Amino acid sequence: MASLQARYTPISYKQAAVATSTARKALGIVAKASKGSSGKAATKQVSYGKDWYEQTRNAARPSRTVREEIAYRQEANRLANNGKERKDLYTDNWDGSEYKGSKFNILTVLALLSILTPVLGLVFAYTTFGVLWG
Repeated sequence: MASLQARYTPISYKQAAVATSTARKALGIVAKASKGSSGKAATKQVSYGKDWYEQTRNAARPSRTVREEIAYRQEANRLANNGKERKDLYTDNWDGSEYKGSKFNILTVLALLSILTPVLGLVFAYTTFGVLWG
C-alpha cells in the first residue's frame, strides 16, 4: 500500500522568470513503495507557471488505466494466493466477470404464476361444477 508524502523543491530559474515570483516552491507528490515493490518512489513535479492548473491535473491523474488497474489487482491476488483461484467466488451463473444467468430466475417465476393461476382456477371450476357451484 502506498503512502503519500509532500516534498518541497524550489522551481528552476527559467520557471521562476515565467512565474514572476522567484520565492514560490513546487509541491512534489512522492508515493512510498510498499514492502513487495522495488522501493523506488514515484515523484510527480508541479511547477507554478502559466500552465500550473494543467500540470496539477496531470500530476493528480492515476498512472494506470482502469484495465491496467484491474489486471494489476488480479495479478496481485494471484501472487497473494500462491497462484490458486478461490473456488467459493465462482458459480455456474458467471463466466469470469460476465454474468451468464440461469434457466430459473424471477422472470420465469412471474411467467409461471401468470399462466398457472388462471389455468388452475379453470381446472378447479371445471372439476367442481355442479358440486360446489352451478
